[in-house]
Amino acid sequence: MNAARSLYNFFKSVRLAVVLIIVLVLLCLLSTFVPQGRPESWYQAAKVLRLDSFFSSAIFLVPVCLFTLNLGFCTVDRFVRRARTRVQRRYGPDLVHIGLLILITAGLVTALGRQEATWSLAEGQEAGIGSGYTLRLLSFQFLRYENGSPREWISTVDVVRDGRREIAAYPIEVNHPLRLSGISVYQSSWDVNGTLRLKDSEGRDVAPPSPGDYFEQGDSRWVFVAYERDGETWTARFQRSVGGALAETRVLRPGDTVGPFTVTGIAAQEVTGLKAVRDPGLAPFLVAVLLVTTGLCLTFIQKRGDTST
Repeated sequence: MNAARSLYNFFKSVRLAVVLIIVLVLLCLLSTFVPQGRPESWYQAAKVLRLDSFFSSAIFLVPVCLFTLNLGFCTVDRFVRRARTRVQRRYGPDLVHIGLLILITAGLVTALGRQEATWSLAEGQEAGIGSGYTLRLLSFQFLRYENGSPREWISTVDVVRDGRREIAAYPIEVNHPLRLSGISVYQSSWDVNGTLRLKDSEGRDVAPPSPGDYFEQGDSRWVFVAYERDGETWTARFQRSVGGALAETRVLRPGDTVGPFTVTGIAAQEVTGLKAVRDPGLAPFLVAVLLVTTGLCLTFIQKRGDTST
């Protein structure tokens, strides 16, 4: 009996709560140095990143479980003490405690069950995202500010389920995701897939370079920087540096030369990066936030009432 009482007092201790909060904060700071996720299979034709590493490891889950027990024992102790005494009922702190318990549960559910899948799609391509849904990319816009910096990415998609179009021409933007039965699809990136065809001075084909590749010519270094769109055609931008300093930038089209090479063709297309997220902890998280907010408001109102009287 004494052992049970000691265990009960241990788990409802405020000191334990303070220690566990400090430990959890330190672990969260430590997690910034730990790579997250590992590839696994989720939906067909997709690569998955499950958040199944640090935040689902024992080193993190054990203190979280202890803090959950501590918070639960404190909540039960509060209900028991209030039932034994005739004091004014204050439901605000009760709602806060219950909300925090649900919030921790939601965090654990997210850590163990959240899944992410990413696709790179060109116009006209499709991706299956599970639950019978298929996305078809109708168009992609990459908008820039006047100074050339990125302003907005917009992927317009059709949503088809079991052969029937359910959503037509939906614009997915960075802060405007598409939500489908527990799955949220976000605009995450933009890229260009292309092939730059070159021939050397003897007319032989050269292995297509990728942006970032370079070759040396005397004291110069030519770097293939990027594909660029010029109206309906694509160009290739090269930069020449001498002694590490930029000396020249050239925009090349088929037929142009760079060093000993001749550009014979440029085939490129813009691709959008879409990310689908399934988070089973979202619903309990929203419930928890509602309970905590309501509890804090009730506590504030009751204290204001006590002060005024």
